[in-house]
Amino acid sequence: MLSKSQFKIALYFFSAVALLGLILRLLSVVPFHIIYSNLLHSHSHTAFLGWLHGAFIALISYIFLKDQLRTKQFKRLYAFTVINVAGIYISFLLQGYKFFSILFLSLFLIATYWFFVFFYKNKSDVELYPATYRFVRAGLWLQLLSSISPWSLGPIIKFLGKKSVYYKFDIFYYLHFQYNGWFLFATVGLTLYLLERRRISLPVSKVNRLYRLMLVAVFFGYFSNTLWAKPAMICYIFALIGGGAEILAFFVLLLILKRYYRYLQLTISDFSFQILRLVLWTFMIKTVLQFMGSFPYYADLTYSIRDFIIGYLHLIMLGIFTPFLLVLAGELGFISLRKIYFKIFYTGFVITEIIIFARAVLQWFTVDYHIEILNWSVFIFTLILSMGIWLITFSKNETNV
Repeated sequence: MLSKSQFKIALYFFSAVALLGLILRLLSVVPFHIIYSNLLHSHSHTAFLGWLHGAFIALISYIFLKDQLRTKQFKRLYAFTVINVAGIYISFLLQGYKFFSILFLSLFLIATYWFFVFFYKNKSDVELYPATYRFVRAGLWLQLLSSISPWSLGPIIKFLGKKSVYYKFDIFYYLHFQYNGWFLFATVGLTLYLLERRRISLPVSKVNRLYRLMLVAVFFGYFSNTLWAKPAMICYIFALIGGGAEILAFFVLLLILKRYYRYLQLTISDFSFQILRLVLWTFMIKTVLQFMGSFPYYADLTYSIRDFIIGYLHLIMLGIFTPFLLVLAGELGFISLRKIYFKIFYTGFVITEIIIFARAVLQWFTVDYHIEILNWSVFIFTLILSMGIWLITFSKNETNV
């Protein structure tokens, strides 16, 4: 199983996710008989597990498991993972959060444990990419930590109920350690790979500082997800520490990248370089919003206005992780990332984000607005966003990696 094929399969899941996202946006303007929660669960789970997880695993495998990609064990592991993601997508659509969806989710978690063990037993070239490996390894450990949430969800629902604060704490725990843990650490690690693959020795002290600050940010930052429940004062302090650590981590990352700015510009395509700059700007916005969420007022505001949560999550998933993955896949020859297709996707993303956040701000200040016009606008630009994803996914690619 070539890494290129793995990445393409992840893109196919991304296209399927885009279709569900479009239908969800359509439901806000043209209601029809369909169970909204089923679509939402299928959309979100497949986005995390089919697209982001699948794409990161493809890239990590290409770097550290090159000698294992054609082995029977790896092929079985990968096939087992893909089958379970497909099962998650279909079962959530058909029945929601019930027996088969829970079964496929459980099997998927087992697949992640299998990969974790396989990775540690068979990794190679660690000495060539020490900084990359350090962050990827931490990401995989954080993914393992996040898996506590799905296993504990059943007992929480049974004994405490879905209306319990612990149910919501559990959901936020999973989301936080996925996007602020596993995905973010993998993104930073693979960013450093763009330099280390050219045999650049990165400054050890700065890399160590970045690593420690990100660990503080991810563990303490979780508490910002609990502030809406009015917890003990220590939780507010921890949340503030986490938000501050993430801002400091961002500046340390900037210092590392600034040192090799010109070199990076010369070793990747101009278009890829421009996209990475957009990703960095978006990451800065994300750190500011994360820090604001450390304060009680903004934590309560975010929790009470759903569009703030939706906009924030899409900002991270579609504004940071997705463009970065597409750039790296393009640089490695996994896909042919054409400018026009990416611009269609990114234009749709930016305008939908603007509308969603504008809708949230109008609700915040209790300003009357024509909700139908904004909902139709979100749907139209989601269609444009989705078209960009489909064009990227199904465009002809002559590269063989």
